[in-house]
Amino acid sequence: MKTNLKRVGFVLLGFVLMISLVACSKSTSDTNTTPDETETSGKYKAGTYTATSKGNNGDVTVEVVFDENSIVSVTVKDNSETKGLSDKALERIPVQIVEGQTLAVDVVSGASNSSKAILAAVEDCVKQAGGDVDALKVAAVTEDKPQKDSELTTDVVVIGGGGTGLAAAGSAFENGAKVIVLEKLANLGGSTALSGGAIAATGSRFQKEQGIEDSPESWLTLWKERQSTSNPDSKYPDYDRVLTFMDDAVDTTHWLVDSMNHKYKSVEGFGVDPVARLHFPEVSGASIIENMQKTLNDKGIDIFTETKATELITDDKGDVIGVKAENAEGTLIVHAKKVIIASGGFAKSEELMKRFLPEFVEDMDISAAAAGSTGDGIVMAEKLGAALYEDPWIIGLGFASRIPELRVLEWDPTKILVNEKGERFMNENSHYAVVTNKVASNEQVWMVIDSSEANSEVIKSIEGQLPNDEIAVGQTFEQLAAAMQVPEAALVKTMDTFNAGVASGKDAFKKDAKMLVAVNKGPYYAFKINPRTMGTFGGVKIDENYRVLKEDGSVINNLYAGGEAANRYLYNQVYMTGSAVQYALTSGRLSGAHAAKAIAEGK
Repeated sequence: MKTNLKRVGFVLLGFVLMISLVACSKSTSDTNTTPDETETSGKYKAGTYTATSKGNNGDVTVEVVFDENSIVSVTVKDNSETKGLSDKALERIPVQIVEGQTLAVDVVSGASNSSKAILAAVEDCVKQAGGDVDALKVAAVTEDKPQKDSELTTDVVVIGGGGTGLAAAGSAFENGAKVIVLEKLANLGGSTALSGGAIAATGSRFQKEQGIEDSPESWLTLWKERQSTSNPDSKYPDYDRVLTFMDDAVDTTHWLVDSMNHKYKSVEGFGVDPVARLHFPEVSGASIIENMQKTLNDKGIDIFTETKATELITDDKGDVIGVKAENAEGTLIVHAKKVIIASGGFAKSEELMKRFLPEFVEDMDISAAAAGSTGDGIVMAEKLGAALYEDPWIIGLGFASRIPELRVLEWDPTKILVNEKGERFMNENSHYAVVTNKVASNEQVWMVIDSSEANSEVIKSIEGQLPNDEIAVGQTFEQLAAAMQVPEAALVKTMDTFNAGVASGKDAFKKDAKMLVAVNKGPYYAFKINPRTMGTFGGVKIDENYRVLKEDGSVINNLYAGGEAANRYLYNQVYMTGSAVQYALTSGRLSGAHAAKAIAEGK
């Protein structure tokens, strides 16, 4: 595998950012060497120091060893960062700090929060050792490497190294094509790596082995039921294509095991989807990526990371004949017979979100979408005249608070939600994508809890953050309403009605009695929550073979798309559990196969 590593260029990192990130220890680890507390003539007080900083998923603990004049080593000791996506940051940042004796280190693309956490923790250790932080943040004067243009030729070039891209590459290769993959981030994986990795399929051999009876018709019934909760005027889904996808999904589920080194841990249901049709990987979506990447490596497929595709190259007839890309070394031109766009949706592009989904822009900061989901492939194809799907929407992932300590409540359906009117508006034990849409349809939504023992840890975790605009507190429901600035009578009635339903086991919104928990012990707390996304429905229009279409329905020759870059036709506004990763893999597998076979046939 060829990997273009990003040039180590030192840039000045903001002092304020570092201070805001650090939640560190102010003394050395008890188990490590105790530094000499007396003044030394060197740059540092020699010893071993530890510090902790907030990363993407939680604390990142770093251990730094100093002698009197240098940073000897930096080691990431503990972390809960996303496996696969944070690996290069955890490996690269410590090495660069030691090699350059500097804190002026570039963050790793796609793992910026992990990178900043390491840098912030090391900065704290430097302070503990008496070092000059400001001096270490000054960018070293380095000689820029000359930029160069390079060219490669292949059969198929894939833009994007997530689930869609790796599946497309593997499938194209096994159908006889030479393949190159271009990934703009430092790590492969995209949205698939961030997911739980469960893929839905009906009637798979893995279900049959366990005696599970399932059918596309059963899944389609649920699909229609869920979609009916959203936009009544939408022209999507295209149910004929949904059924085709369901059939193809079974083949993909088998193909992953037979051809891509994948393994399933179990076949189960999940939450309000009790039918056992979700094929879970051994760990998470990162497992799928690891298994496919190993397969591609073994086949000798070239994968270029930190190489951003910037333009689709066409001939004088408008046919796509390659891709222009940029990386640390300069410009890369890849001449290809077929190009597959597998670069994801646009949930992380403020420009495209403002253009297509402005109502969700203010909640982009809490999106769970992959960092690379900036719609690059969609924009490149649109410049060639590709038609875009109408009425784009978000892929919902429930809701989120902007207070990290409250994230533990996001998947608790026993809690109740009220809006700016002080009223409940749904059965909270609904599918998470339905919940997202319901939350988004209200001006402001609050989660209300009481001071019962079950909530004690959560309450304790936020006590130090009060007062806070995101939290309202009241000894009574009347006081809570005043703090929330919602109508008092309405909130009191809402809570009394809910608690009466708990007592009778009959909820006004038909929430299952097992999910009903009284809210009746003051003081009471209300937390602001906001719709959380994990991707987008939209992208470029494609035909049944994943070929990109123009507005007049004609094909843009040699151009394919899959995954979030072309997924709108499957949904109205409700994501179906296990379908996104399955569609990524299925669209990748089929587009790669079609592209390779077309080349073999001289098309």
